[in-house]
Amino acid sequence: MDGTPDKTTGYLVSDLVGMALRQIGVGAMGTTASGPDIADGVMHLNMMLAQWQRKQFIVPNLTDVFCMATGASVYYIGPGGDIDMPVRPAQVLSAYARLLSNGGAAVEGDFSQNDFSSSDFLDNDDGLSSANPIDYSLTEIPSYQDYAGLGLKGLKTWPSFYFYNPVFPLGEFRPWPIPAGGNVWQLHLIVAQPLQSGLSPNTPLNLPPEYWDAVMWSLAARMAPSYGQEASPTVATFAKAALATIRSANQRIPTLGIPAILTPVGNPFYWPGLEMQKL
Repeated sequence: MDGTPDKTTGYLVSDLVGMALRQIGVGAMGTTASGPDIADGVMHLNMMLAQWQRKQFIVPNLTDVFCMATGASVYYIGPGGDIDMPVRPAQVLSAYARLLSNGGAAVEGDFSQNDFSSSDFLDNDDGLSSANPIDYSLTEIPSYQDYAGLGLKGLKTWPSFYFYNPVFPLGEFRPWPIPAGGNVWQLHLIVAQPLQSGLSPNTPLNLPPEYWDAVMWSLAARMAPSYGQEASPTVATFAKAALATIRSANQRIPTLGIPAILTPVGNPFYWPGLEMQKL
């Protein structure tokens, strides 16, 4: 290790583990951490990243994943599922259904400008074209109990809601009403992008530069009990500060809107213009 990370992939896992061990006195003062020490550190790092995966403020990227609707009531998310991901997400942060008006051709990606280029608006006077899809937001059903309370779970029509059950190893995404198959709908989910897993000592840790410091100090604090010591105040303070930096950079707060009961024109609490208000 020469102290210089690769400009595209970052430090090797063994480099960061060695730096973390030195913060608790293992391999310091000109000595080198042993192979078993590095191996233990790699195991701790894999476990720590698995924990970080479940904390939205630590994951650097959200990603849009999708599958074509087939008329099924359940779509599986995870390794080898309908939406193939290395690990099933703990939660779906939001979802939408894309109505395809281009003869059933799949539209890749989330909000790519290539999907909605100005040329798409030249076909028809109304601003719509055969190549321009329309997205409809889906409202989350918050619990399995609420989903179980649906009287007609097999209703097949325009989708408006979804329930996500994060079972292992494949999560279950249940749109409702059930959208038709036949290349008419795509189901899009916004989820936390999976962090690296199954790391080995020679694997580059492919995370943004601000994560290197957080990984080193957090790993040092995590490994200290293995060597019969508590993490020093210095180690704990640096670990907390590094995670606070990531938290502030990754903070995402969606817009708060009005509860649905207040928006229909027919309800007794409605007044003109209410639909434009936000609490």
